[in-house]
Amino acid sequence: MKDQHCVQFLQWALPQLHMSWPGFRKVRRQVCKRIGRRMRELGLEAVEDYRAYLSHHASEWERLDAMCRITISRFYRDRGVFAALEKSELPALLQRLRARGGHRLRAWSAGCGSG
Repeated sequence: MKDQHCVQFLQWALPQLHMSWPGFRKVRRQVCKRIGRRMRELGLEAVEDYRAYLSHHASEWERLDAMCRITISRFYRDRGVFAALEKSELPALLQRLRARGGHRLRAWSAGCGSG
């Protein structure tokens, strides 16, 4: 499937999935590969054929929705934050813990639930 055909398809399909095109510009290649693979599984050659398939098979929308969801984690991408944790915050926490006679440091990250 050509990139321009996939882009046109996504611009048509994403609003129906309550998703927006601007968020897909950077990840569209991965999504287009998934859609192309699915089209081959179904024996469909053109994007128009897949659109027609969607109109006759409502459950396929769920499959398309799943193919369009890309998990992106930025948890470790802010190096400055992790450098500060490593060099300043964690050593200070450990020092206070040991001063109280503690042996176990527990931590919880609110951001770890969804990546």
